[in-house]
Amino acid sequence: MSRFKRLVAGAFAVLLMGLIAAPLYAQLPANLRDYPLAQFQKSGDLVAPFFDGWIDNGDGSVTMVFGFMNRNTDEIVDIPLGPNNYIRPVQFDGVQPSHFPVYRRFGLTGIRERGAFAVTVPAGMAGTEIVWTLSHAGHSYSVPGRAASIAYEMSSAVRALGSLNPGVQFTPGGPEGYGREGVMGPRVNASVGTPVTLSAFVRDNGERAGYDLDSNYFPVGTEWILHQGPAMARPEFEPQSTLGRNRVQAGEGGDSDWTEVTTQATFSEPGEYVVRLRVDNFAAPDSRFDNQCCWTNGYIPVTVTP
Repeated sequence: MSRFKRLVAGAFAVLLMGLIAAPLYAQLPANLRDYPLAQFQKSGDLVAPFFDGWIDNGDGSVTMVFGFMNRNTDEIVDIPLGPNNYIRPVQFDGVQPSHFPVYRRFGLTGIRERGAFAVTVPAGMAGTEIVWTLSHAGHSYSVPGRAASIAYEMSSAVRALGSLNPGVQFTPGGPEGYGREGVMGPRVNASVGTPVTLSAFVRDNGERAGYDLDSNYFPVGTEWILHQGPAMARPEFEPQSTLGRNRVQAGEGGDSDWTEVTTQATFSEPGEYVVRLRVDNFAAPDSRFDNQCCWTNGYIPVTVTP
């Protein structure tokens, strides 16, 4: 069979499958149409919590990492903290996002947002399940985080070409954050409609010495993301993301290793917000979002008044 005929036959088969699938989908009971493997909807579809994995911290404690999936193709969903968005045990509640954007990434990541937050379970509670529940549009899903299966165990160790989670701090010499749990910055006060500067200090912690690379350094990328906020609030960040800043390798020059990054945030609604800063090393060949390496979260609480 010629290549042209094979292409025509393939296209016809795909068309035929579509013509058959559509009527069959319409005949399904409503509860089966809403099954997670059903077709995506523009709005009114589910938002699901995901347990991404756990990290053994070496001292008996474990860190549980969570993300989410918004199945809507158009609807950006807000689920306030409370009866439709909570974590149990209650002592770990409140760090999860309330804002769920629409993502259209390629590859294995797709519409998933990985590592949006994490919680550390103390050594005395290491066997405790951390359960995150989300309810939206008639759907309710709970996901347990547990340090039980090695299939979900992740590592913070150095990667094949030296990549590690970047560092984040909000004041020079202040607390440093590494990994998904990251660090919380000081509260920022802002007014509706007036740009306010959000800033942090970041650095690449990669151990590049001894590797046969064209360069020992890779660009550190940053992205500012709304983590929590009032329903339907859509702050603007300028810039929202950066890549390729000048920096030096960790361990050379002490505090001078840290590079300041800023964005101008404009809020259209008053209320309490949390802005997440994701600092990544995705430009390195051994660091990928799909593989949960290597990035660090930083969080800035913002109070916006009229």
